[in-house]
Amino acid sequence: MNDEIQFLVDENLLGLVRQLRMMGVDAASYKSLSDDELLTISEKENRILLTKDRRLFHRIPEGRGYLVQSEPPEEQLLEVLKHFSIGESDEALARCFECNTLIEEVPKESVRDRVDAKTFAIYDVFYECPTCHRIYWEGSHFEKLLKKVERIRNAVRK
Repeated sequence: MNDEIQFLVDENLLGLVRQLRMMGVDAASYKSLSDDELLTISEKENRILLTKDRRLFHRIPEGRGYLVQSEPPEEQLLEVLKHFSIGESDEALARCFECNTLIEEVPKESVRDRVDAKTFAIYDVFYECPTCHRIYWEGSHFEKLLKKVERIRNAVRK
């Protein structure tokens, strides 16, 4: 993956944010920011601004933004990955879906009081976001996400 590409996604594309993070792509987003604030963050953090807002797009310095055309989030994801030639990432499923931080494996005992008893009994490996403290584990949803990541990788290769 092209590690230097980082995105800032406007609030019109919040479904895309989770998709990018799932694929391991650094994708920041903030709700209720003005266009001026988005442009400032994009410049300050050296992030490519993704938007569906044509007026905002025309204010972005050349090469620093992208106007997303697709509607469904998964199609938006494919569009962005192909446009920016982003291939496979070792960080797929390694970012917090909520805040974009890389998650870290934590001792099982540290999550005992933060997951339900059944989940705690079934799984041995847990991950935590060091920023927002969301807990993750490799349950049945994880297998579905792995299949989705592979399907998207295959679609990008075409």
